[in-house]
Order: sequence, then C-alpha cells, then structure tokens
Amino acid sequence: MSDTGSSAVGGEQRGVRARIAVAAATADPGLDGLTAALQRVCRATAGALGHRGAAVHVVTRTGTDSVVAASDERSRELAELPFAANEGPCFDAVRTRRPILVANLAQARDRWPGFVDLAWTRGLRGVFVFPIHEGAVSFGVLEVYADRTGPLTVDQQATAVALARVATELFIDGNSALAAADLERGIGASMVDRARIYQAQGMVMVDLGITLAEALARMRARAFTLDITLLGLADQVIAGSLSAESWRDGEGGGA
Repeated sequence: MSDTGSSAVGGEQRGVRARIAVAAATADPGLDGLTAALQRVCRATAGALGHRGAAVHVVTRTGTDSVVAASDERSRELAELPFAANEGPCFDAVRTRRPILVANLAQARDRWPGFVDLAWTRGLRGVFVFPIHEGAVSFGVLEVYADRTGPLTVDQQATAVALARVATELFIDGNSALAAADLERGIGASMVDRARIYQAQGMVMVDLGITLAEALARMRARAFTLDITLLGLADQVIAGSLSAESWRDGEGGGA
C-alpha cells in the first residue's frame, strides 16, 4: 500500500476511534443535544491526550467568543481567560484556521502577554488549540489545557485533529433550530458571568465618563494590576467595594 493510501486508512481509523471515544464519554446530568455532545468531545479529548482538560469555544471572525462546553469547571474558567485578556491563541486559530500549539506558555509571553500572565498564575503551562471548521466556514475551536510544559506527540496531534473533526460534524449535522437552542443553553453559563462584567462596565463608563470600550479596557488593566479575575473585579465594582473613581487617572486600586 502506498504511503498516501496508508495515511488515508490511518486517518479513517483514527476518526473511528475518536467517534467511539466521544460516544463512550459522559456528559453532566441536565445537558442534552449539541451541548452535551460537545462536552463529551471535551472529555474524550482530555482523556485521549492525557491533559488537564478541554473546552469548545464558538468564536466569530469579529472576535466574539463564547464558551459552549468544557470538560470540567476549571477548564471552563481557563476558557474564559481570552475574554478577560482580550487576546489568546484561540482567536489566532480562528483567524488562520490552523492549529496553534503552545507547549510552553512562558515562551509565548511576547505574543499574548495578558493572556499568558493570567493563565500562568492559574497553573496553565501549555495550551493546544484546534479549529472547528469546514472549509472557509469557522465554528470555533477545541482548546486543550496542559498543567505541564511539553509538546504533543505527532499521534496526539492527529488524535486531537480527529476529535475536532467530530466536533465539526456535530455542528454541521445538527438540526439548525435545535442546535441553536442547545448552544444558547451551553453559552448560558458563560453569559451569566459576563452579564456581571457588562453591568460593572456600564457603571465604570458612567463613573469615569468614558466609552464602553474604554471602560472594559480600564477594568482589564485594573484586574491585572490587582491580580484578580475580571469577574472578581466586576463583582467588587457592583458591590461598591471598589470605586472606579479611585483609578480615574490610572492610579490607586482601593475602594
């Protein structure tokens, strides 16, 4: 058999194994449809690669990002970091429609400084992002989290690509109306937290007399300075324990 033929057979077998792994994985009680299937993809991916966890983002070309499924709660929290930092490998993977493999986050600080700082302090050491797309149509990414540095093997990369393909097929094959409803439920957990961020963003905008975009940028900078999450800062602003007035000119961080 030619190398090309052998490669095709190997890819087909890997795809079959990926589908079996996803079918064997379990989803949280209460989840169903597309959201449950994507969580099974995340859990199958983490298990197959032997890494900490995984998540699926829906990311638009404009950079709008929502976390729709994660293997566990910590992975969901890690998946929110690109939104908090306004940068990260998931956005690059969507833009290029190519995998972004970061074996050592410390070496990617120049590329995504805000994201790396947030991720590193939370124990993330490597991140591997695989696009979920069909041709020029991009649905999002499958993101894998490592708590140790080191590259994926060639076999691990191929396995992750096969699992991302399963996710792609789930997006393509699902009934559009039902799939949209499922995704709304999956996005819900992400949006509950972000609603608090947006509420605080509006308060900062009013307090400082700046635009919404500037308010979010100020919040991200202040959260980084105080070494707290963006959500944590938002909750303090809403509660009144942290006043935007105290950092009107970029100074101070107390109430």
